[in-house]
Amino acid sequence: MEDVSAVMSCFSSPVYTRYWQHYQQAMAWHQRHRRAYRKAWEAAYGPAYCREQQPSSRRRYEDWHADEESSSDSEIECDVSNMEISEELRQYFAQTEKHREELKKQQQIEAEQHDSYVPADRDLRGGGASWRGSAAPPLERPGERRGAEMKKLYGKDAAKILAMETAMQLNFDRNCDLKQPKYWPVIPLKL
Repeated sequence: MEDVSAVMSCFSSPVYTRYWQHYQQAMAWHQRHRRAYRKAWEAAYGPAYCREQQPSSRRRYEDWHADEESSSDSEIECDVSNMEISEELRQYFAQTEKHREELKKQQQIEAEQHDSYVPADRDLRGGGASWRGSAAPPLERPGERRGAEMKKLYGKDAAKILAMETAMQLNFDRNCDLKQPKYWPVIPLKL
């Protein structure tokens, strides 16, 4: 108990007075902003809408909101009961809600894509499950598209270059089969 009181007395030192003043001002602004935002939503969509959106479960940081209603309401008080909400503001709220839904959908898609990542130490070529995902026959003849691309790129020397690429790939595959190298992990960067 002595340690707690020592720490608390340290924070109540006059050195931190300015910090605590800024902290109280910031928290008061945050609470006023939340009230004004809630009142704007209630004015736009009715009080029932706000109650539906807020979960009835216990709030996470109960002590932060304990003095929300008791803080100085006289400083900035907005009477929105007779305030008209412009069409622009309604469109803004609708657009904001639309963006939130799109963000949720995007996050779900990213989560699904993340689940489909293959671990770096798993061999894609041999053994286990097929990574192609389908056992259906190919829709076109194998190599037909590649041959056309090579012909377009290299003209009359396409067959020679394709043969060199094939030899190099076969040599690579043979060495992989012989030496069984571990794959280097490929980790996507989220910049």
